[in-house]
Amino acid sequence: MIYAVAMSGGVDSSIAALLLKEQGHHVIGFTMYHFNDRTFPFQQGALSKAVEDAQNVAKSLGIEHYTIDLQKEFNDIVINDFINQYKKGLTPNPCTLCNPTIKWGAFLNKISDIMCEKYNSSDFIIATGHYAKKVIIGQKSAIFRPSDIKKDQTYMLWQLSQKQVEQSLFPLTDFTKEQIRAMAHKANLPVAQSKDSQDICFIDKDYHTFLNNYISAKEGNIILPDGTIIGKHKGLIYYTIGQRKGLVPWTKPLYVMKIDSKANTLIVTDDPTMLESKTFKIHQINLIREDLPLYATNLRVKVRYHSPDEEVQSLHFQDDILTVELKKPVSAISPGQSAVFYRDDELVGGGVILPFD
Repeated sequence: MIYAVAMSGGVDSSIAALLLKEQGHHVIGFTMYHFNDRTFPFQQGALSKAVEDAQNVAKSLGIEHYTIDLQKEFNDIVINDFINQYKKGLTPNPCTLCNPTIKWGAFLNKISDIMCEKYNSSDFIIATGHYAKKVIIGQKSAIFRPSDIKKDQTYMLWQLSQKQVEQSLFPLTDFTKEQIRAMAHKANLPVAQSKDSQDICFIDKDYHTFLNNYISAKEGNIILPDGTIIGKHKGLIYYTIGQRKGLVPWTKPLYVMKIDSKANTLIVTDDPTMLESKTFKIHQINLIREDLPLYATNLRVKVRYHSPDEEVQSLHFQDDILTVELKKPVSAISPGQSAVFYRDDELVGGGVILPFD
């Protein structure tokens, strides 16, 4: 069996390749070149450096390495969706879309082409530096949280299909980040001191600067829930649900409650309890191992990447839309974000949060 390691140029994926090599497997490194990092507003120089780092690690490990150009696919799918979601007043998760469509999609397809051409076989396992655990349950593959909960990256994997999980391996599952760093130093890998990657890989300075290159920020009204106009906003792309900073002077702290892209209006409130909700709806539902209808027993959900798990009270499925009722209210649930379900430590799946009525 050949292990194709998705090498990002960082320490995690480099150690994934090292571990598999030390176990005696046939390991080949593959790196995506998925955006032009020589042009504004993309992150300048970072991707070229990552490719160079991955090549150097592969050389130090004595394994073959290929760089795969996915600029068109990444732009057509991930970048366009990122821009279009913000145009609609939503807050997207580009990484959760990139994983099933690019990393486990177009990337895997091109790896398969290389395997067929060079090795006369498309039988391989894709290994990544994600902190996650793969477990076989019955006839199906499941994803669980890793040993190092602080580095848990399972939230970003909720859109993977059963077939994609079956073909995957997460070699870092039982290690902490500190152990990974120590291994890199011991092996004298050139990326031992490299910084952890940021959440949105293609953003140069901040996402406002990036979006300004594609979306014309237009001033509009800031209103209270009763419709009273209290000021002007500088463009909806500068605001997210629950935001306090950057609003107009008021007698109390103001919070962004709703973004109305059709009316180019920002609805705010000085009552933080108005941001709380026990119920929300999701669509584009994907379950990794379980089948619909999803049951609520012992089910928890994260409504954003860095949020705590919330207990699910009940679920109601109708017309491809799942209504989620929580046991207690949560503040600032943001349409466009991913709601990701867990049962104990197993990643069950998730969906995309719909705008509130």
